[in-house]
Amino acid sequence: MESQFKSLSCNDDDVLSYNGSLVKFSQFKQQLENELWQKVNYLLTKENDGFTSKERIYELVNTSFGYCNISVTLSSPEEGNDCEILRLGATSWQKGKIRTKSSIDFFPNEKDSSKIAKIQINLEFLPEKHEVQQPQFSFDGMMYAA
Repeated sequence: MESQFKSLSCNDDDVLSYNGSLVKFSQFKQQLENELWQKVNYLLTKENDGFTSKERIYELVNTSFGYCNISVTLSSPEEGNDCEILRLGATSWQKGKIRTKSSIDFFPNEKDSSKIAKIQINLEFLPEKHEVQQPQFSFDGMMYAA
């Protein structure tokens, strides 16, 4: 079955109700980025033998055939998580499911140290379907006069 999730673009001041809290989208994206860095730092510093995170990255990407790029990705469940979105100017909340995917790519071959790591955050949304009850008309048993 094809996924009905669509890419979610929101203003930074739009509000997300998620996991029992209200947060602006700018803060939500920042929280995802912070959590990703925490996970990466944990992976790189656990039993690190005195290496810094940057030294550990170079240790991981150095292979027998040269330096390789490395990526770390955090994704929410495929089915998404329940949420509500309140967009600027909207009159009501939009219920649905949100799916997140945040990744960090390390490029050890870059000469510019500001380009060594790139973070990408993708948000997808599946609106809750509201079944609108349409009046049912039946013409069975009706008589017409001409």
